[in-house]
This record gives sequence, structure tokens and C-alpha cells, in this order.
Amino acid sequence: MPPHKQALLRYGREVQRLRNEVSLTQTALARRVNSSKSQISDIERGKANPSAQLRSALDGAIGFGQLERLWDDLTGGRRPAWLDEIATAVQEAEAVYEYQALAFPSYLQTEGCARALIRSALPWLPPDEISARVRERMDRARHMDESLHPMLWLVIDRSLLSRRYGGPDATREQLAHIAALAERERLTLQVVPTDHPKHPGNSGSFRVLTMRDDPDIAYVESAEEGRVLTNSTSVARRRMLFAALQGVALDPESSLRAIHEEMKRME
Repeated sequence: MPPHKQALLRYGREVQRLRNEVSLTQTALARRVNSSKSQISDIERGKANPSAQLRSALDGAIGFGQLERLWDDLTGGRRPAWLDEIATAVQEAEAVYEYQALAFPSYLQTEGCARALIRSALPWLPPDEISARVRERMDRARHMDESLHPMLWLVIDRSLLSRRYGGPDATREQLAHIAALAERERLTLQVVPTDHPKHPGNSGSFRVLTMRDDPDIAYVESAEEGRVLTNSTSVARRRMLFAALQGVALDPESSLRAIHEEMKRME
């Protein structure tokens, strides 16, 4: 069965990104992989389904393992394609509004926390695959840390600060990272008190993405799947829910104090 169109588009975008990173033209890349400029162009535009031989050649020329992993992810070999799609959408968004109750967003995680979360959630993965996923997550986290966009708003449940993913040292490092992002205004953080009588976030974590050139989208996640919402009414409702969460949460200054207080409590 041929790959889904969205899988080919995502694969093509990654080929183009990696080619540009090493400053190769389509013609130069075509020579390296014994192909043609028109075929490389079709692949990058999601118009062609590359053969296994060509995929291997592309990975050897510019992917260094990344393209092979991505193809497996997109075609069901390892990880659902929606995970990579939503991660890409986050990086390309103008603004991200996210609510989390159990863990900090993957693009804000430190290495120790990320490794503990992946190992606990996917205990069947071999160590090398866990390490590969941690590296991918850290690449995205570094990009988010160094970039000015997207603008980030995060609301978390107060109970999240008490979780010890990876142990005390990993938790302290994670909290310090979030505090640093908030202090330099890279992130606007608000914490919902655990004793508040009304909690609009009881239906689970979600994020709303304000896109630059496309309609806004919302993303609702679960342990087994992610669901992207594009209907304007559905997206508007998630925006309303996020606003309600902000309404019951501590203000950013008090939320930052809560993180520092938790770090002191750990000491």
C-alpha cells in the first residue's frame, strides 16, 4: 500500500530541509544519489514515492539516520506520523497556547526528564531507540530555547511541580529550566492551584496553535493517539477553555514563585 499523501509531503519537506542545511542544490544531490533533479524536486514536493534504494541513498547523503527513522515513523514502522506532524506544526506556529497536567511539553523538557518520561511510557523500546528519541526531543527543545518564535503560553496543574520524573536532580534541572524561560519572558507560565473548586482542565491536556499562513488548529492528546482539530468551532472552544484555565490560575509572577518554592522545598 503506498504511503499517505501527508507522509510523502512530510518526508519531502525533511529532504529539502536537510539538503539546504548542507548547501546542496537539487542537481548536486541528484548526482550524489544517482537520481535526477526532477525526481528530487518531485520528492521534496511530495509528488513522488521514493524507492527503498533511493531512500537509503538520500539518508546516506544527507540524513545520517534521520530520514530512515522519519520514513519508518510516517509509514507505521515505529511511531505514529501525527507525533512528528504536530511537532513540526509547533515550530512553525506564530503562538502556542498549551495546558498540561502530567508533564511539561516535550519541546520544553530537559534531557534527564525526557529520558525518564520516554523510558517509563515506552518500556518496550530498546536503549538505542530511547536514546534516538531523546536526541530528537532535545534538538526541538534547543530550537525552542534559542528561537524567538513561536510565542509560548503554558498553563500547568500545580500537582505537576511535585512530580519527580527521573529523580530529584532531574526534576530540579527541569524546574530550573522552566523558571529560566519564564524569567527571560520566553515563556508565559501560569499554575492552577490544586485546591481550586473549579478546574476547567479536567478533560485533559491540549494545545492551540496560531499559524502564520494557515488557519489555527488545536491538538488534543492521549496515551495512544493525537487528534488535530481544524474545525473553527472546535478550535474556538479550546481557546475558550484555555482562557478559562488562565482565569483560575495564578498570575505569572506568583506562578514563577511557586516553581522557586518547589525547588527550595526539594533542597
